[in-house]
Amino acid sequence: MYSIASPTQARSKKALERFLNVAAELLANNRFEETGISQIAQLAESSVGTFYRLLGDKDMLLYAVHDRFVEQSRAAIDALVAEELGHSTLPLQAQIEGFIQGLIRLFDGSEGLLRALIRRSSADLQFRQRFHQLNAYIGQTFCRIALARPGDLGHPHPEQAADLAAHMLLAGMNYFTMVGSLGVTPREVVPGELSRLICNYLEVAKH
Repeated sequence: MYSIASPTQARSKKALERFLNVAAELLANNRFEETGISQIAQLAESSVGTFYRLLGDKDMLLYAVHDRFVEQSRAAIDALVAEELGHSTLPLQAQIEGFIQGLIRLFDGSEGLLRALIRRSSADLQFRQRFHQLNAYIGQTFCRIALARPGDLGHPHPEQAADLAAHMLLAGMNYFTMVGSLGVTPREVVPGELSRLICNYLEVAKH
């Protein structure tokens, strides 16, 4: 499994962060493959020697960008679900809608990077496994919210329905990320419409 040693010095930590930021931007703009290490170091306001000391090669840089994206996403999802479940007085429908809309906002603006990482995962097993883990985490988190009050779900098989709804949500988000739209549906209404679709399928009680 790929991994890089976490720098102990503050200066090295800042340099690593700049390398990751530059790589993420290059990936988002489809310029990562064509950009050499010396240019990456220049863009990161660092040196080639520092690049090799911290990362070793471009593949490790790519893995590190992916790893950071996954970890940051999990942390943001944890914060989002804590916020939604913390509002226990809200109807379940409002909690589900809040989670779905918050999740879409979380990835809004990262479509270019996401597309690059998803494309890479099609040819790289470790990338693919990490994406599967993130998708599974999102799905499990959604189910935690949806099944927090099973009595508010009218579907005859709540657990099964919540699992399928999670897959529907992930499929819709992935398609939206790769294509950039959902047909003629305006971008700004996608979060609300996905929420409506899923809540109707789960037959969430309306208060």
